[in-house]
Amino acid sequence: MDVVTLALAKKFTRDTADSLGSLKGAPCTIKSVIHQDGVNTVTFEWTGTSGAKQETVMTVYDGTPIYVWEPGNHYQYGDLCIYASCFYRCISENSDADFDSTKWNEIGSSDGNYDIVQSSDLLPARFTSADRKMYYSIEDGFFWLWDGTKWAEQQPKSITIAEIDSLFE
Repeated sequence: MDVVTLALAKKFTRDTADSLGSLKGAPCTIKSVIHQDGVNTVTFEWTGTSGAKQETVMTVYDGTPIYVWEPGNHYQYGDLCIYASCFYRCISENSDADFDSTKWNEIGSSDGNYDIVQSSDLLPARFTSADRKMYYSIEDGFFWLWDGTKWAEQQPKSITIAEIDSLFE
């Protein structure tokens, strides 16, 4: 290896090590945390081996908050809360003084794969192509399946008297 290549290789290694100060254990501080639109942008700062200030930015998204239901608090569609030791999802915006179960869906499926809604108008549209969900609509009287793109109504299958008779022949 010639002298010029060796010098360039050493400079590259030095610059890389300087830029990776946080990985090699250089003390760092949190320079700033900016919270905006559900996203926290955290900026870390440290002094590299060359004495130059270095920064790394990390993005942290807010999680879904779960509230303890309290009278008079304002709840929007989709808010999650705990009431009487059960989980509920808000289906009608409210600021009620008493808990009104018609404005909330109890979350009965721990994995969220099934639920009950009052009408098909209240079927959620937030699912992705990877989701497979089943909801029962009380007013419609049947099940709806989320096929990854849309809700599909599942009509009960009808059977004729002749088909019933044939089962017993």
